[in-house]
Amino acid sequence: MSNQKSVNVFGNINAYLRQNPLAKYAVGFMIALAAYAAGLMLIGSAMNARWPLVAFAIFFLPAVLRAWMLVYWEVKAGLLREYTDAENPL
Repeated sequence: MSNQKSVNVFGNINAYLRQNPLAKYAVGFMIALAAYAAGLMLIGSAMNARWPLVAFAIFFLPAVLRAWMLVYWEVKAGLLREYTDAENPL
């Protein structure tokens, strides 16, 4: 019975994220940012050299920027929808 409740909880979360793409992209951005920061801290604490840290930062930065751009584009699309619906009521 407990397994069924957890499936329902994840199903509810999935349904909410499908209805609200901004929330989905925001969660993805937070996960990408946390993973990026954790990777930088892990490499920085494990090694004393700067080259691996710089290589990691440069290599994985596009993933964080992509997650940020998905959030930005969703906000921009939402604002455009809001303003076009307000100006052209049909």
